[in-house]
Amino acid sequence: MEEKRAKLDKLAGDYFDFMARAYPVMSLSDEFYFFPRAEEAVKYLRCLDSLDEEKIKQDVSYVRILRQRLEKLNIKEAALETQIDKQFLKQSMNGFIREFEQVKVWQNDPNLYLKIAVLGIEQVINKLSAVQSDIREELASRMKQIARLLNEAKVNLKGFSHIRNSIAILLAQAEIEYLKSGFSALLAKKGVGIKKFEALIGDVIRSLADFDTFLRKRGGGKEFPGNRELLEYLLTGGFSYKRSLEEIFEIASEEYQKTKLRLKKTARFIHPSKSWQRILSEYKLKAGNKKQLLNLYSGQILSLKNFFIKYGFADIPGTQNIQVEQTPVYLEPIRASASYSCPLTNNPKEPAFFYVSTGGVRENIHQEYIFVTAHETYPGHHLLDSIRRNIKNPIRRQIESPLFYEGWASYAERLVDEFGYLKDSRQKLIGLRRQAWRAIRAKIDAGIRINRTKLSGAEKELRWLGYSPPRAKAMLQHYLLTPGYQLCYTIGKFEIERLRKKFAPKIGINNFHNYLLAAGQIPFDLIEKRMQNLCQANS
Repeated sequence: MEEKRAKLDKLAGDYFDFMARAYPVMSLSDEFYFFPRAEEAVKYLRCLDSLDEEKIKQDVSYVRILRQRLEKLNIKEAALETQIDKQFLKQSMNGFIREFEQVKVWQNDPNLYLKIAVLGIEQVINKLSAVQSDIREELASRMKQIARLLNEAKVNLKGFSHIRNSIAILLAQAEIEYLKSGFSALLAKKGVGIKKFEALIGDVIRSLADFDTFLRKRGGGKEFPGNRELLEYLLTGGFSYKRSLEEIFEIASEEYQKTKLRLKKTARFIHPSKSWQRILSEYKLKAGNKKQLLNLYSGQILSLKNFFIKYGFADIPGTQNIQVEQTPVYLEPIRASASYSCPLTNNPKEPAFFYVSTGGVRENIHQEYIFVTAHETYPGHHLLDSIRRNIKNPIRRQIESPLFYEGWASYAERLVDEFGYLKDSRQKLIGLRRQAWRAIRAKIDAGIRINRTKLSGAEKELRWLGYSPPRAKAMLQHYLLTPGYQLCYTIGKFEIERLRKKFAPKIGINNFHNYLLAAGQIPFDLIEKRMQNLCQANS
């Protein structure tokens, strides 16, 4: 068995090293969930990913070979942990093959190329600069390769939807604006000589402007929801999840209906004659400007961390600081009102970033700041990433699962209410509204592909939650762009709650949380097996 374990580790090393070399930007960014977080990619910060068609075919072929070798590795008699590692590694390989061979994201999403370009720069100038004094060579090298990348895009893109095209145009314009306005100041702040980069900045701007022209000429067609078979393959192959789309739809529908009733009940408790919508319309933030808003979020991070340490999350590792910043202009078209960006390394000098879009202070769209902070930082994404990146097992340390990742962060929001962190009963309404919103997204994700949901009905549900008609329509369009991801929040939370109900009474709630997180973001059926073994060992 030791020999087979060694072969498994060798296969994993070959896979991670290959992905790091071939796709260094995507392997280091949490924007691309179908890639592993290959640690070796930090060695290739002078390289920008290539999406040349012939190269992609060769890359997919190589990963297929690795997967075949993995499948032939007979470890049925091996320890459970080795079996888990094999399945988890195969899951990651399946995700890459699906996106690049079946979905062919490189042929139908112009945003893929723009994300690689801008995130490739961000990784160097915002993250590498925190741990390395001179970043000029890495930055110059990546900037020089952007023209090549965008030319690959113009060759590869065969057909893409109107909404993808619209977002790509916004993103291209945002990147141009960033390079024209704030980039020089950022270079100066990082101690990089501006003059050396003036010509490079001009070259990148021209490449982006040329790509923007290409997008406007091409236009875009109708966004198709995608077929059932591809989503089922994502769930079974990419997520190792076995429930049918019908089951997923029913789980989400039940969650939505129960949450609606809780919203009404909680509103009656707060004020018998007012609806929950009216109560929240009267609830105003104590933040009148952008600085106060960022301070509001910053204050929640430390408060939540200390609170959850007190309530049993004693295994929070010593992690990098979280830097709260306004969402950069080049990320605004692809980020929600708030988002988390994981560090590249474990170096304590390198911060994590918590980006907040500071628009809408007067419109009160940041009512959800407590839940958003919990989702993105403690005990949500930042805690989960920090634990994952400190796991000794290299397979589990370098692979994420959206189903677990978003499920845990959504579950973390439940804990904020359950553990008594909230001091204002109106915040309970906000948490319930977020829960209902995610259930709607899961219903759309599964239901649209089994003919159980119509977009018109989903739009009405979103409007009932308080979103304006234009906002609701825009949200629906965005949800269609990421099939399989929208259900992760509600369904992942459902599975964690199911496991908690089964095992927490036997091992205690604190042990349940710590044991759950310490294993990595593995499939839920394998988590269940590990917990069964733990309970048997303790009986």
